[in-house]
Amino acid sequence: MTTEQILIMLATAALSFFSGRAQSMANKHDAAVEAKEKLFQDMLENQKKFIAWQEEMNKQNAEMRQELKELRVSVNRIASGGLVLLRDRIIQSCRAFIERGKITITARNNIRDMYKCYHDEFNGNGDGEYYYNEMMGLPIDQDVPIVSHFPLGGEAYDRKN
Repeated sequence: MTTEQILIMLATAALSFFSGRAQSMANKHDAAVEAKEKLFQDMLENQKKFIAWQEEMNKQNAEMRQELKELRVSVNRIASGGLVLLRDRIIQSCRAFIERGKITITARNNIRDMYKCYHDEFNGNGDGEYYYNEMMGLPIDQDVPIVSHFPLGGEAYDRKN
């Protein structure tokens, strides 16, 4: 073999070696690019799912806000109705006892409890407050027995007996 043939063989072997290495590196690069592309596509898909979920949550949030708004309106109406009923009941009760000129302990305590709710919880005042203050100045009716509906010793408690 001649020197020229040996050099050609060595050059061919070197080119084959480097060509194989280049092809191997290109394959690894292509695989890495493909993996990154798949990861990117998965991220896009997850982002679409997240955006859809977020839109659904926003829709549900808007519905809940509307329901809460309607509930507040209903609660305010009920509270207003309760205030009106308490004021009416306090005024009726107080007027009846004011006309009578005296009041029982039980009635006084009941009216006091209604007034406390009316005044403290509902911030009621005006006519209800006026009649309540008038009623509180009434003398206690001593001729009416205090009856407890809770059994004490097996029977209802009657203070006169």
